[in-house]
Amino acid sequence: MSAHVPASIRRIVDKFSGTLGVAARDLKLGKEVLLNADKVFPTASMAKIPILLELYRQHEVGALSLGEMLTVRKKDKVGGSGVIVYLDDDVPFSLHDLAVLMMSVSDNTATNVLMDRLGISNINRLMRDSGMTNSHLHRKIKMKLPDKPRHPFFGTGTPRDYMTLMVNLYEGRMLNKRNTKAVLDLMRVQSYMGTLWRYLDFDSNGHKEEWVASKNGYSSGIRTEAGIVHSKRGAYAICVMGKDIKDKAWTQDNEGTLAIASVSKAVRDYFFEK
Repeated sequence: MSAHVPASIRRIVDKFSGTLGVAARDLKLGKEVLLNADKVFPTASMAKIPILLELYRQHEVGALSLGEMLTVRKKDKVGGSGVIVYLDDDVPFSLHDLAVLMMSVSDNTATNVLMDRLGISNINRLMRDSGMTNSHLHRKIKMKLPDKPRHPFFGTGTPRDYMTLMVNLYEGRMLNKRNTKAVLDLMRVQSYMGTLWRYLDFDSNGHKEEWVASKNGYSSGIRTEAGIVHSKRGAYAICVMGKDIKDKAWTQDNEGTLAIASVSKAVRDYFFEK
């Protein structure tokens, strides 16, 4: 099915101060919205989604146990988002607990420890196997880089690739039914919210059919988010990525954050409104 870009989404993209890419698919009908979908963007912490998937893939094939304990040393700690950096040194965490911290508070230390355990090459292989042809993890997260770093970004990717990843996860092509549910449940607990669901007017009583499973990413001039939006009318996979954003404010009302929220609502209205 060919993609169409509604005028409401074109207007959001056209007035954006940087570059905004959109890829979304109605998970029932296959209808798509694609705009700048194959441009490469920095992912920021959105790239923690394939790390989570590789963890559960290795668990599923018996290569590791989610209960395996790893001790986080002082040398492992990295700043930015997260809480482990503020905890005592030499604290043991299970792989499951590290995954919860990575997804709920976007913990950078937990992410790096998981990347060491899983192997960056294995995470990139999972991405390729899932159909992500232009997305990569380049390195662990670092707060200080040399003047001319080999890889200035933790990860890069395209909106189409991350939409494809979410479609394949939701439709059970990545993991078995139990682990698919476990991953989506973990993606529903992130604390840094305010984007894909912001303008959707979900039931305030927490209707069981209305939820968002996603991971966002943010850095200076960068805002990203990919996930599944599930409503009473249907579900869609979506990825919105922004770069070169002039608004550098670290608030929930950053131009990039509001653009992602506006695109998500426009996609919902296009897919499901009669």
